[in-house]
Amino acid sequence: MSRQPFVFNFLEKLNYKRILMNNTNPLELIERLNISKKGNSSTSPKVLILTKKIDIESDLLGIQFLKNGIDYVKITEEDIPIDFHFEFKIGKFNEPVLHIGNRKVIPDDIKIVLFRYFDLKFLNYYSGGVYQMYFAQQWYQAFNCLSIGLDALWINNPQRTFDAENRLNQLLSAQKIGFSIPETLITNEMKAAKKFFKRFRKSTIVKVLHHHEIYLNQRSYRFLTNNIETSHLSKFDELTYAPVIFQEKIENDSEIRVTVVNDKTFSCRISTIQKKRNFSDLHKIKEKELIFSEINIGKKIEKLCISLNRKLGLLVSSIDFVQGKNGELFFLEINPIGDWNWIEKHTNLAITKSMFDFVKSLLN
Repeated sequence: MSRQPFVFNFLEKLNYKRILMNNTNPLELIERLNISKKGNSSTSPKVLILTKKIDIESDLLGIQFLKNGIDYVKITEEDIPIDFHFEFKIGKFNEPVLHIGNRKVIPDDIKIVLFRYFDLKFLNYYSGGVYQMYFAQQWYQAFNCLSIGLDALWINNPQRTFDAENRLNQLLSAQKIGFSIPETLITNEMKAAKKFFKRFRKSTIVKVLHHHEIYLNQRSYRFLTNNIETSHLSKFDELTYAPVIFQEKIENDSEIRVTVVNDKTFSCRISTIQKKRNFSDLHKIKEKELIFSEINIGKKIEKLCISLNRKLGLLVSSIDFVQGKNGELFFLEINPIGDWNWIEKHTNLAITKSMFDFVKSLLN
């Protein structure tokens, strides 16, 4: 029995080293232009962003904050451990202090935390072994201290985010509120997987249970949705080592992305100039070969999307659907992070503005 993931090839998407070198963080740009206060000065920002360095959406929001006189600070996964330090004093006086680069941040005035790409369980700045496990555990608990020590509204709440990322939770919640879902099996049991494949022999797909991308040593590795063929039967024993999702493939010629910002929805149909039947995942198609169209999904689906967000405890998300041949929408998954820049580039959907307006209304 081979100890490798079932079916997936780890596709190296990008080398992020050069991208990180050219990354333009609005806060760092202001410092380089000598516009900000002198280094080591104490500041009391209204907004804290927790993310990774390559996060276009957070930088677009950061520009809007600065344009409107809203001070903010950003902590990235890459800042840890060298460029981020903290103090949580407990006793006669309970006082938290954050040190981010040259900025000493007094977090009393932080009212909003935008929680995006920031999961310290997967920190990887040591080569492995017991040291790596130790440091990852300590920083994971440090993050829990941060979530407890800040008296702020989180968008989205970290625990609700992690819970909402669970595929079983997503599918059951979507089904309960009234969405149609494809027939699905989550398993590492070979016999159950073969039985599911026999049931949907010509229309079975497989995808990951967690996120479809891993960042390691400044490189991105992707494992996207695949069609299951009869030739894969001999590899089903590989399921033992890593569970996956088997799902009935809904024949379609497009996917629908609905971005939810509190009580507003932004809907976009994504199709391709290629023959869709040749692809199991739109992420395999070059962006220049995709077609983005603003659509109206109707009040009923809009209300269900907002209801799903609330059921999962989210304020912001992106929800993916496919539309069957008879026009019926099938829920695929929900992403609590909610990337939207790639949608805005090709449409007139003002998602960044809506996010900024939402945060500003909460501050007011």
